[in-house]
Amino acid sequence: VFPNVSYSPNNLGISLRNPGAVIHPGVMYGRWCPEKWNGKPVDEKPLFYQGVEEFSENILLGLTGEVQAVRKKMAELIPGLDLKDAVDLKQWYLDCYSGQMTDTSSLRACMNTNPGYRGLTHPCKDADNGKFMPDLKYRYLAEDVPTGMCFNKGLGEILGIPMPTTDKVLAWAQECIGMQILVDGKLTGADVVKTRAPQATGITTLDAFLKASKIDKA
Repeated sequence: VFPNVSYSPNNLGISLRNPGAVIHPGVMYGRWCPEKWNGKPVDEKPLFYQGVEEFSENILLGLTGEVQAVRKKMAELIPGLDLKDAVDLKQWYLDCYSGQMTDTSSLRACMNTNPGYRGLTHPCKDADNGKFMPDLKYRYLAEDVPTGMCFNKGLGEILGIPMPTTDKVLAWAQECIGMQILVDGKLTGADVVKTRAPQATGITTLDAFLKASKIDKA
């Protein structure tokens, strides 16, 4: 019966599970980063989920893998902390769309064959001659980067976890949305205070994070 509300042991597991923090920035980067796009208008609006190919999938796997490294480190540091909800992106698809996808052999296959995503395109704006330009200030970047990706990066930074894919996507995205968040790989930009990163409220140590999160270290 839908809607269905399930109990979660803590807010941290839900935050680290956030698919929007990975999917939206990751797929946008995969299609519109300088490695893949020449900056010129395109003839058609590219498919968003069905259009995920090898390059974009690798970006997504990098992002979700780094979130899993954060989850693993927190579980090691805080015995008994239940982060079962903080699954990787492919498992999220299996949990949410089980029985609907026709191919679940890979993350890309899950996204390409999800019928709920059929026909959904990248956010674009009209350009000359019936062509299109990407809307790089759309909520997929303007909201999901500050509120989702920055939380993941912020906790990873506190834990000392390298997050090279997150850094790469975040550095690109902040230019798109006109914010200064990441400087030399650290969350020290002037606009960090506008994000959901722990550093936005002055939290830079694990003890401070645990206290604010009401997580017992025992």
